[in-house]
Amino acid sequence: MNYIQVRGARIHHLKNIDVTIPKGKFVVFTGVSGSGKSSLAFDILYEEGRRRYLQSIGLNLRGGGADDLEPFDDISGLPPAISVEQNTILQSNPRSVVGTKTKILDYIKLLFALEGKASNGRRTNLPIEAFAYNLQSGMCKTCYGRGFITDIDIGKIIPDPSKTTEKICALISTVLTREIQKLSKENVIVWVGIPYEKLPSELKQIVLYGQEGFTGVITWIRNRIKNKPNQRQHLEKMYGSSIECEHCQGYRVNETARRTFISGKHVGELCSMTMTDLSRFMDVLQKEVDLTLQGRKIAERLTKQLYLILDVGLSHLTVLRSIPTLSGGELQRLYLMFHLQSQFDSLLYVFDEPTAGLHESEKHILLHKLKSLTTSGNTVIVVEHDANIMLEADYIVELGPSAGKNGGQLIFQGAIDSYLLSETSGISPYLSGKKILPYKKVEQRRNITEHNPKLLIRNANLHNLKDVTAAIPLGVMVGVAGVSGSGKSTLISDTLVPLLRHYFDTEQEDFVETDELLDKPTSNLHEIGTLEGWQSLEKCVVVTQEPIGRSKMSMPITYVGIWDKIRNIFAEQQESVNRGYTSSNFSFNTDQGACPSCKGDGVEVVDMGPLGLIKRPCLSCKGTRYQEEVLQVTFKGKSIHDVLLMSVEEALELFSELKAISLMLQTLIKVGLGYISLGQPAPTLSGGEAQRIKLAKELGKVQKKNTLYVLDEPTSGLSFPDIEKLILLLDELTEQGNTVIITEHDTAILSWCDWIIEMGPHGGSEGGKLITEGTPEMLSLDPKSKIGLYLNRSTNQKVRNEQRLEPTSLPFATHPSH
Repeated sequence: MNYIQVRGARIHHLKNIDVTIPKGKFVVFTGVSGSGKSSLAFDILYEEGRRRYLQSIGLNLRGGGADDLEPFDDISGLPPAISVEQNTILQSNPRSVVGTKTKILDYIKLLFALEGKASNGRRTNLPIEAFAYNLQSGMCKTCYGRGFITDIDIGKIIPDPSKTTEKICALISTVLTREIQKLSKENVIVWVGIPYEKLPSELKQIVLYGQEGFTGVITWIRNRIKNKPNQRQHLEKMYGSSIECEHCQGYRVNETARRTFISGKHVGELCSMTMTDLSRFMDVLQKEVDLTLQGRKIAERLTKQLYLILDVGLSHLTVLRSIPTLSGGELQRLYLMFHLQSQFDSLLYVFDEPTAGLHESEKHILLHKLKSLTTSGNTVIVVEHDANIMLEADYIVELGPSAGKNGGQLIFQGAIDSYLLSETSGISPYLSGKKILPYKKVEQRRNITEHNPKLLIRNANLHNLKDVTAAIPLGVMVGVAGVSGSGKSTLISDTLVPLLRHYFDTEQEDFVETDELLDKPTSNLHEIGTLEGWQSLEKCVVVTQEPIGRSKMSMPITYVGIWDKIRNIFAEQQESVNRGYTSSNFSFNTDQGACPSCKGDGVEVVDMGPLGLIKRPCLSCKGTRYQEEVLQVTFKGKSIHDVLLMSVEEALELFSELKAISLMLQTLIKVGLGYISLGQPAPTLSGGEAQRIKLAKELGKVQKKNTLYVLDEPTSGLSFPDIEKLILLLDELTEQGNTVIITEHDTAILSWCDWIIEMGPHGGSEGGKLITEGTPEMLSLDPKSKIGLYLNRSTNQKVRNEQRLEPTSLPFATHPSH
């Protein structure tokens, strides 16, 4: 059979649609966010392909009851399916690194075992384990192979030096308070009521490290960490900061490994290189160094692996980059590399926005690799919004016309040429040019002069930044562009944000960061640069793409703060009052509400040994998570489980009369999330969705002017109509007197920005420079700019006949004189 045929697909909001997909082709599923394309691709095609395979080896993922019928009438011609989703990242081992996932680290260790030499030129003949940072034989004993140590941070112990010693101790432990009060009564000390900052240095040392009768705050914390291992993580997170290990200089391995070299580099140095630099090192090594036969084979395998990584747009990564720190797009491209190696044929591959996080100039390489999978007879389905990918598709399937309950219909299926002529599509007019995203005319841009207040970052040197000085105008929308690994995130997320955090933490409390803490070292402020002009800001909100929760129990409504309100409403219903129910009965995290069989998880986990853990719906509660009695209580005819299944738009109708709930739901719709369900497990949200939920939470609070909003690729997962909504929302925030900084690849967003800072010129060691800055019109005419060629064509056309402005003449152009 040459086609995959789906009949009557009806999961989630899919409305019994029939779809025919040609095999061996490059197929794109598109539509507005929440239209049902992921439901069709992953929940129907992939899940059914997986289920049929597992059923063939004797495992039934369904219980066989009346409620366990397939969410479709029939599927024929379905090949074995492989899914590569962005949220796969949440299932990764937090200790896993790029080198272990790709086997590159194994090749490097083996190469050193075969070819490693001491400084005198003799082979060391050490075993492979001697070069492993995660084994006793190879790790640095000071940092245990982490590359950093956690030490007590005085700034966290004493955030306010104007407080007295007694108040400082009271914040840490009642034991310290009792000790200091006892010594004070005995007249051993007389400085209890004196502010810490006014104490002489010798008394400050006593406060920190103690004396006879007084433990000291740092000594007490260290003793607690040592004697209470179960409290170690909490105490280190609360009072500690991670700093580079001085013994191994962050390389993780012990001295023996660091004294073994290949072409003058030890194993830690190779693992710290970007993939680009490492591939060049390997090229030179094979040409100029006399390797053993076995060593040359390992070097060839390693080089081949590196080239594949470069081909999928991951040249900026290092071997030791932690897997959980990768974006969804980066992780997908890493897995794509594995599939390119496999050389399988006749499979169905399903990808979820693999272009996420790629510069326009990098997408054609990835596109070529994706399409190459079809040359072996594989079928590739890509859920995608990117115009470049859609225009290269052999076949297009669009769902819609809108999101949630207003989506789930088949709008179009067929070849790209026919798609561009479609009169029913909401997406194709943007591809054919009949519609264009909003763009600013030159005269509409906010005026930026040398008198504008600005944030001035000086001498930024973190990672690959090369002593960058950058001026960011305030009161406007600023885009930060550049190829992958060019340094744009390092400049904003790793330099500007920590500096802002420091100043806001020491001076005021209006610094809101949505990120979860990761187990990684934090750099000393004096090493990453300096910041001027932050005093012009009243508040700073950093909105990241980190998950809003890593547990299935975490949901959008818990994060935005309306879950308790909804449960209280159910507890107030007459049936609840009659039964003596409280809000706890309507939580699947409590014994009063959760299904006793699955403990509120909704699924049963089956260990399949080599196949891993397989989940299927709980047979007792049918996946609802709740006790049957709890579901008998309803509000306007809906049970608490019904509410969790509702989209935001549907819930707004149900709770329209309840202001505290409806206002937050309206805000979620405003940021383009009207389609997500209230109870959607947090790990299934994309990075872009998580970021917009965080933005909605902040917008739901009382707003201050002169707020700085920092966003990282907010267009991730958005279609053209959704991007239009986001553009207008961010512009509205700016119009209210705020500043918006966006690290972004999307040219529509960048074209709308009032000012763009572009990093580059390339990634990794060849990046880290501010190559140009200015308005979109200026960058479109600047030969140094790599993004200028792709900025809004309508905008570019407008300035072609205007006088060219050189970046060096701009009011915020960065010069050494600044």
